[in-house]
Amino acid sequence: MRRLLLAIAALLPALLVTGITVSAANSPAQIVNCSTATACYSPNPIRVTVGSTVTWTNGTSIAHTATSDAGVWDTGAIAPGGTSSATRFNTAGTFAYHCTFHSDMHGSVVVSAASISPAATSPPVRRLAPGGGGPVLPVGVALVLLGIALFATGRVRHRLTAR
Repeated sequence: MRRLLLAIAALLPALLVTGITVSAANSPAQIVNCSTATACYSPNPIRVTVGSTVTWTNGTSIAHTATSDAGVWDTGAIAPGGTSSATRFNTAGTFAYHCTFHSDMHGSVVVSAASISPAATSPPVRRLAPGGGGPVLPVGVALVLLGIALFATGRVRHRLTAR
């Protein structure tokens, strides 16, 4: 029993770190037919974490680009039905972009330093720390329960050897 609890105690930090590192990934975006130029990029803004990449898929019948307003990246022409190569965002901030062919089409990529979840656009969850530091309560509860289990195991073992 004690070995099982020690194995769980050793694996718990690895599981927590894995959940954090998986957050930086590819974020797909689309170029869609739209009635207003500001709605052509979807989603707008795109929200990712540092280290994530974004690819744009052209769902319209004409070519478009996703070109940084600051000249940092340019997808080049994305043919109808085509997908751009991945653009990596290594620093936090808001990055505006536009279509080279259609100057009234524009969007932005918001890159945050902290990990975000798919529900990042929803209101804050009560389980988060006041400063947005993450799910403090579940991790704390897991550690307390692990400590109690280890303590109980030691007491049971002590009673068995005392007989």
